[in-house]
Amino acid sequence: MNWNVSDTFNKSTLGRRLRSTAALILTGGTLLTCGSNADAALVFSDDFSSPDGALAGTTPDVGGGNWAATASAATPIQIASGAAAVKSSGQDDYAPFTAPVSTATALGLTTNLDINISAAQANGDYFSHLSTPAGTTSTFLQRLFVRSSGAGFQLGLLDTSTGSTTTWGAGVLNLNSPFKVTVKWNFVPGALNDTFEVLVNGSSYLTHTWTSTLAEPIDLAAVNLRQGSGANAATLTVDNLSVESTPIPEPATLVLAGAGLIGLVACGRRK
Repeated sequence: MNWNVSDTFNKSTLGRRLRSTAALILTGGTLLTCGSNADAALVFSDDFSSPDGALAGTTPDVGGGNWAATASAATPIQIASGAAAVKSSGQDDYAPFTAPVSTATALGLTTNLDINISAAQANGDYFSHLSTPAGTTSTFLQRLFVRSSGAGFQLGLLDTSTGSTTTWGAGVLNLNSPFKVTVKWNFVPGALNDTFEVLVNGSSYLTHTWTSTLAEPIDLAAVNLRQGSGANAATLTVDNLSVESTPIPEPATLVLAGAGLIGLVACGRRK
């Protein structure tokens, strides 16, 4: 097979073929690896343990630089009692990953965050997203929404803005209660077909397939917290925010088991 690595598609030919191979293995058998090639790589982490005060200017535990304001505003996001306090309007902040994550050389990204929603509004708005490049004021991806529902709230997910439709979870969650939220972004070979899953406390809450008419990005570079419109946004705290990248296993480390497929890999003797 000839791989032309000079091709310039939205997602590189090489990356798509490697992802297709990994997907085939995952669906047709068991994926085994030698070494740590398929291990998730932590590209961002912050437990907001800095002293109380403005989030902008503080240094994450893992990342490529300090938190910074996307645009200045009268109400900056604050760190309060070891968490980021996100209000219903005001300043938005971003922090870069250790390095941009290419969608051609990764299987996906996993974002984890602990949230506690104290107030939500009917129309809803997003409070967290990823972006590329870091500091952009326009390319906002994987937008995590909150809207009120009865006496509680629901979470929603939007891939990006143009031509997109938000997917809302059916379950109603309690206000003033802690929840661990996980967003899994799966980089699917091809264009306009990436998938997302939102989990709450480890259980699947909603799934979303790319709906935008814009193609997926070639990389992702930063995590963002957003204080949205005063009429729609929630009031909440965010803690233990992290982003992990899952790299594509190198072809030499793949072993197929099951479905009648047997692979061979030179892993060396373990001692």
